[in-house]
Amino acid sequence: MNRQKIANAVLTPADWVLDRLLQTIRQREVFDRISSAAYNTFGGMMRTQFEWLNELAIEGAENVPASGGLVMASNHQSWLDVQVLTASCPRRVHFVAKMEFKSWPVLRHLIELSESVFVNRGGDAEALHNIEEALRSGKVVAIYPEGTIPGEEDIPRRAVDRSTGLLRGKTGAVRLAISAGVPIVPVGVSGTGRALPPEIYPRLEVLRMPGASPIRIRFGEPIDYSQYHGQEVDKEVLRELTDELMRRISELVDHRSNYAPIEVPIPAPPAYEKVGVLLLHGFTSSTDTVDGLLPFLEKQGIDYERPILRGHGTRYQDMRGVTARDWYVDADRALLQLWNRVDRVVVVGLSMGGLVGLELAMRHPDKIAGLVTVAAALKFKDPLAMFTSLLSKGVRYWPSPESFNDPTLAKRCTNYPMFATDSFASLYDYSRRIAERLPEVHVPIRILQSKKDQIIAPESANIIYEKVSSPIREMVWFEHSGHEMMQDMEAQDVFREIMAFVSYFQRDPTAVSSPD
Repeated sequence: MNRQKIANAVLTPADWVLDRLLQTIRQREVFDRISSAAYNTFGGMMRTQFEWLNELAIEGAENVPASGGLVMASNHQSWLDVQVLTASCPRRVHFVAKMEFKSWPVLRHLIELSESVFVNRGGDAEALHNIEEALRSGKVVAIYPEGTIPGEEDIPRRAVDRSTGLLRGKTGAVRLAISAGVPIVPVGVSGTGRALPPEIYPRLEVLRMPGASPIRIRFGEPIDYSQYHGQEVDKEVLRELTDELMRRISELVDHRSNYAPIEVPIPAPPAYEKVGVLLLHGFTSSTDTVDGLLPFLEKQGIDYERPILRGHGTRYQDMRGVTARDWYVDADRALLQLWNRVDRVVVVGLSMGGLVGLELAMRHPDKIAGLVTVAAALKFKDPLAMFTSLLSKGVRYWPSPESFNDPTLAKRCTNYPMFATDSFASLYDYSRRIAERLPEVHVPIRILQSKKDQIIAPESANIIYEKVSSPIREMVWFEHSGHEMMQDMEAQDVFREIMAFVSYFQRDPTAVSSPD
């Protein structure tokens, strides 16, 4: 059972109570009165909470018309956005919720109590008609034109538009405002993505409570579409009006307070004539674990180095006494050799190599164009890993864990069957030191991680993503691979992601494709 299912199971008793309560309210025909009272009560409580915990700042409330139908179009960073808008708007707000929420315990009843509208994605004529009627009757309806929270579902944060820092807006908000004959107030919410990012909820990948980050909400000046009322507006005009709306919303947002701070417009990384790639393998492995990328590099004529880090590529007994400092020195030497032949280097580090790559980025930002970490060994799944230093006092070697999810592909594995416990103890200490120094990383970074990694806790990717200072940072999740992501079932997709990142820095990149 995954974490989301566990959370739903915990909420089931409360959902049952709410269901019976709402049934009683409907039978007594006092739903409207109860709904209004609940909205005012909870809105006041939430405003007090946000002011106390998050120093809530509200700007531009005078831009909200005192009466008449109105569309509020806001950016979307967090599940806190609805509560913040409820607590901040001088008028009652009705929301549009995706139909999937009808199956979510507790939430489905809160949406119903708020008199919001469930909408099927991809088109829902009846729901759109109901929203339009609500607007014509003088209600305020909030719509999130992005359609979802970047990073919440299958839409990564890297999908945002470089010019706005937001996902490309859907045209529904503008279309509804024109058809109902009402204005749109653009709304910018800042800080909620840091206080409660989707990694905390609903993805439940980072297990911590919402934070006390400052939150600000800004209401922009109303946008009047009266010149289009009563007209059949074509798709091109709707697109232009929506793009302008997204620019207006973006100007109201402090993007530096995002979960991962960004500058808007998002700058393109610098490009170079000659880019090289430094490939760093993982613990107990050899260059076999990263060699699958070589045909891609060679096809595009990209120079590379792939050193064998000390203690590897021979027999597991040779790991005895080898430390993280040895691995760094070997990688540093290879970096300098490659840098003498190219303008800048992209470092690609698998597992232990990811940690080494992070330190190289800290020490050589003038030589490194960007960094790709692949299942970086920042946090280990096995809680006993912390005791390896003690274990090494009496046990020299320990069996290596399984690192493939495809048994057929695992047969080709050339990793050591055992590892030296003293060497792993050094790796564990190294991971702790690198974790503390992540803010020193300023180069562009792409973080690749499988959710089914047997060795590294997937939370490692979130920690890196949140803590580095890189102005350009991207996180790419894989759903099926084991720890050896460059050899397991999604290896080809991993290679494509790496090569696409390398192409960022090439002045004249060739098309990224599979080798012949």
